Amino acid sequence: MRKFDTITLHVGHEVQVEVTPLVQESIDLARKAVSLGSTKIDAVRQIYPKLSSEPRETIWYAIIHGVDLSSRGAVTYYYNMKREMKRH
Repeated sequence: MRKFDTITLHVGHEVQVEVTPLVQESIDLARKAVSLGSTKIDAVRQIYPKLSSEPRETIWYAIIHGVDLSSRGAVTYYYNMKREMKRH
């Protein structure tokens, strides 16, 4: 059975996201990293490569729920990671 959830973006509209096992695993990984003392950006660095082929809204969802950021923060972290990955 497929699981869906929504996120409300800072521009005021809701987006539906499929919460696949990969997405849930990434959220759990990010939460664990933060709880063990990693910074939020380091936690995002751990999950972004796993999710990079997913739609951006899905990655935002994982960042929001994995490292406890607002939608604006998630979008900022997403674009920062996207730029960082292009440089490497």
